[in-house]
Amino acid sequence: MTRIGVISHCAGPRSSREELRDTIELACRAEELGFDSFWIAQHHFGVQRGHSPSPLVLLAAVAERTERIRLGTAVVVASLEDPIRLAEDATTVDALSGGRLELGLGAGADPATARRFGRDHDTRRDDLRRTVETLIELFEGGRIVPDGCGLRDRIWLGTASRSGMELAAELGAGVLSGRSSSPQGPDDAVSARMLAEYTRRATNPRVGLSRPVVCTDDTASARVLLEGGVTDWVDRGVRTGRFPEGFSATDYLDRGHVYHGSAETIAAGLRDDAGLPFATDLLCHVQPVHLTAAQWEPILERVATRLRPLLAQRQDAVTH
Repeated sequence: MTRIGVISHCAGPRSSREELRDTIELACRAEELGFDSFWIAQHHFGVQRGHSPSPLVLLAAVAERTERIRLGTAVVVASLEDPIRLAEDATTVDALSGGRLELGLGAGADPATARRFGRDHDTRRDDLRRTVETLIELFEGGRIVPDGCGLRDRIWLGTASRSGMELAAELGAGVLSGRSSSPQGPDDAVSARMLAEYTRRATNPRVGLSRPVVCTDDTASARVLLEGGVTDWVDRGVRTGRFPEGFSATDYLDRGHVYHGSAETIAAGLRDDAGLPFATDLLCHVQPVHLTAAQWEPILERVATRLRPLLAQRQDAVTH
C-alpha cells in the first residue's frame, strides 16, 4: 500500500515565529492522524514567503514532539551546502528522532539564491552529485558523529529530469517527483515515463509523488479556500511570463493543477494520475496556497479519514 505523507512549505504572510510554531503543531497533528511522514521544504531569503531556510533545525524541534512519523526534507538544496556540515546536521536529527529522518536533496532552481551563496547556478547538478557522493562516503565510512548508519539508504533526490532520475538510480537514492505549473496543465505522462525508467533501473526504487491536495466537503468550498492564494500565484506568474496574459485562477484550477473538492472527487483524479502507479509515497501539500495550521488541519483530517480509505480500496482492487 502506498504510504501517505504531508509536505509543509512553512510559508505565509505571518511572522516567522508564528509560521514555524504552526508547522510543528501541524506535524504533531499529522502523526495523530496516522500519516506516515512529514516533510519540510527549504526556502532561502523568504522566497515564496517561506520561513524555513534550515529545515533540519525545524525537524529537530518536530522530533522532540513526535514519536513515530517519518521526518523528511523536501528538499535541502545540497548544491549550496558544505557536505560535512550537512552530514553532521542530518545525523544529529536522525539520532534525536530515533532513526526517522528521510534526507531529500536537490540541485536548486533559483539562480538568484545561488548567486547570493557565491555559487555558479550552471554547475548545480555537478555540485549536487559531489555533495551526495561525499555524504554517502561519510555515512558508510563511519567517519561522522553522530553515526550516519542507515541514512545512506534514506537519501532522496528531488528532480523532474531524466538525468536526475538516472543519478538517483545510480546512487541508490529515492526520487521526489513533483509537477510543473504550465498553462496547459500538468503533463504527468512525461514524468511517469521517466519514473518507469527509474523504477526499472534502480535496485530499490522509492518514489515520493508530491501532489497538491485540498480535501473539503465539495468543489465549491475548496475553490473558496483556494481562490485568494491561487489568484496571487497566477498574477505573479503572468508578471514573470510563466502564464500568458489573461490567464486566471479559474484556468489554473480547471486544468488540474490542484486536486481539490470532496474525497471522492480527489480519489477519481488521482486514479487517473499517471505517476501514482510508481509511487511508494504520496506526499500531500497545499501549495501554491498559504494556509494557516487552523485551515490545514481539517484538510489533513479529511485526507486521513476519507481520502486514504478510498485510495486503499483502489489499490486492493488493482492487487486482486
